[in-house]
Amino acid sequence: MLKITPLFSGSHGNCSLIQFENTNILLDLGYSYKKILSALRDKNLSPQDITAIVVTHEHDDHICALPFWTKICPTKIYAPKQIADYLRQRAYLSEVVEVDGTFAIDDVMVDVYQCSHDSQACCGYRFTAKNESIASVTDTGSFTSDLIDFLRPCKTVQLESNHDVTMLANGKYPYPLKRRIASPYGHLSNDQCASVLQQLIGSNVKNVVLAHLSENNNTNEIAFATVTQMYAKNNVTEGKDVYIYVARQHQVGETID
Repeated sequence: MLKITPLFSGSHGNCSLIQFENTNILLDLGYSYKKILSALRDKNLSPQDITAIVVTHEHDDHICALPFWTKICPTKIYAPKQIADYLRQRAYLSEVVEVDGTFAIDDVMVDVYQCSHDSQACCGYRFTAKNESIASVTDTGSFTSDLIDFLRPCKTVQLESNHDVTMLANGKYPYPLKRRIASPYGHLSNDQCASVLQQLIGSNVKNVVLAHLSENNNTNEIAFATVTQMYAKNNVTEGKDVYIYVARQHQVGETID
């Protein structure tokens, strides 16, 4: 059975665990090495049990633990080809495999979605095994029908719900940073996240993980309420027709299968 555990998610660092039988994949490595190690121990895993690391993009909140991890354990890394050389400079003992389309990690097929973000390259990923799919898409400032099609086959979707528009507008961030976050190359707002999920009503999606929440421009309650209210308006009941989880920055999330 294909499973996802959001280990850490938010503005300060991101790391998720994807599992299928004996395959253990870390999606990003953007949090404290010690805390990632502790979270894995809680799942009875060690670095040596990790089959591969899949990287979305090169920002520190997604790769900051990579140098220390690869000094300890030479886990194979999969990353967009545009940032492969940059990661090779930071990955001491690990092979970096350039991603430019669908690839396989053991019996897990991985499809790629090109995100719209202010990085050299940024990818969302869909993991499929035995006709079950889980996708994770964060760090994208806009979406098209391609994203809907990418998520539609999945039972579980981890999707960015970064900020509340009003909180961002009225918050303490300087204007250039506010503009960057809200731009088509920044991050999805709660409302944009809800719009994506609305277009997925009637699809295979049953579990939704709201991810990459801003600690300054969002709250768990607002993000959750925005999505549940959208579903309620469309006669979809949270806890019955669809299940919504909020990934936390400092707390390991629930394993979803």
